[in-house]
Amino acid sequence: MKAYETFRLFSNDEIDTLVLLACEDEEIPDKIAGAVLTYRRIPLKRLERLPEEARKAYVRRTLRDRQAADLSLFVLSAALLRGKAKLIAAFLEALGLPHDGPNLTTEGEVSEPAAKKLKAAVDGLLKEFPARDVAIYLHAFAAQPDVGWPALEERLRTDPKLAIEDQSAG
Repeated sequence: MKAYETFRLFSNDEIDTLVLLACEDEEIPDKIAGAVLTYRRIPLKRLERLPEEARKAYVRRTLRDRQAADLSLFVLSAALLRGKAKLIAAFLEALGLPHDGPNLTTEGEVSEPAAKKLKAAVDGLLKEFPARDVAIYLHAFAAQPDVGWPALEERLRTDPKLAIEDQSAG
């Protein structure tokens, strides 16, 4: 599942919270604003005059848009690093991947671990953390361009505990 598809399952409040977390990274607000201006084709002066709720709606719509797939992944990843650091670190540790807290310390493609090790790591997360948080993180992890793990993708497709419930109507 792509990050923009994940954003489509989030409630407006969830997206607002994720955006605020992601915006702790100094680069993100400008990237979001640029994407809204570009993909929504709104002049900056008009966007600045809109009420806050209208600006938030444009941000949400942009993050849910296929055209903004890279931005969606960037924002989701940044938010998860800030809000779910313990979960991420536990996953990386269980897999024996080199990391500094929630950050991988290797560059390039991340090799898929043995299926048994991956299963144990995912099962461990599901025991320790809320299933929705685990599912969101694992979908975001699998969407990274340097992660091509067929076993994880299969588990995400078939394990009902890792399905992300649609909260978009709420």
